[in-house]
Amino acid sequence: MVEIIKAGVPNPVAKRFRKKAMDQYGYRKGAVKRAMQDLITRYISAGTADWKSLKGVIRSELSSIELQHRLWKRTD
Repeated sequence: MVEIIKAGVPNPVAKRFRKKAMDQYGYRKGAVKRAMQDLITRYISAGTADWKSLKGVIRSELSSIELQHRLWKRTD
């Protein structure tokens, strides 16, 4: 079963989201839908974190953005 969720967002935000979705999931039909599904799933499953205790724990040559992309690719 599928439920339709409608939300209005400003045009600049929508354009940036579509661009990121296409960059991440490819320039094909369903990319924006998949990005939205992944975004909602991450939002509802995200727990709270004690960021002070996590500071400095991860040591890597990669930027935080590169680490995020690698983590997200593992969950696909």
